[in-house]
Amino acid sequence: SPFTARARLALDLRGVAYELLDEPLGPKKSDRLLAANPVYGKIPVLLLPDGRAICESAVIVQYIEDVARESGGAEAGSLLLPDDPYERAMHRFWTAFIDDKFWPALDAVSLAPTPGARAQAAEDTRAALSLLEEAFKDRSNGRAFFSGGDAAPGLLDLALGCFLPALRACERLHGLSLIYASATPLLDGWSQRFAAHPA
Repeated sequence: SPFTARARLALDLRGVAYELLDEPLGPKKSDRLLAANPVYGKIPVLLLPDGRAICESAVIVQYIEDVARESGGAEAGSLLLPDDPYERAMHRFWTAFIDDKFWPALDAVSLAPTPGARAQAAEDTRAALSLLEEAFKDRSNGRAFFSGGDAAPGLLDLALGCFLPALRACERLHGLSLIYASATPLLDGWSQRFAAHPA
């Protein structure tokens, strides 16, 4: 799951030890999952030591960041969200765009019922990536990551980066070019740096 990968990357970047509990895929959801996430019944779910649960990957990442900041574990080079409230809002906005617009378009490339629908989904994906290219230019301040830093990715990097394996698989399966140097040079460089990051 790219969404589980997003949460795991945040935990790894923050140095939080965790136990990964596999949730079997299938038509029937486990009682454990439904108890932890009764509203959506989806993964990922971050189960806290006291038994409470945090659901939805973007919310989990922001929770991890909030806890790190409150406990004094947030160093400037490892922030998942910027200090500036406007920039934090922009990172949240583009994270929602990725989940609401980019991912459904990319997913439709493989799931579209007809070649025409697949072509339209590919164009919708390219349009979303064009907007994200501009967002990278505006948010990164010429640095390596959307986070505006060179050392570590942040929330927005994780939001898009968790979909890179699916995007690359989609390119190969359907003979497409979606992120590449001549169309999205900033995202092309970013995607290579993101994939090379130790986390």
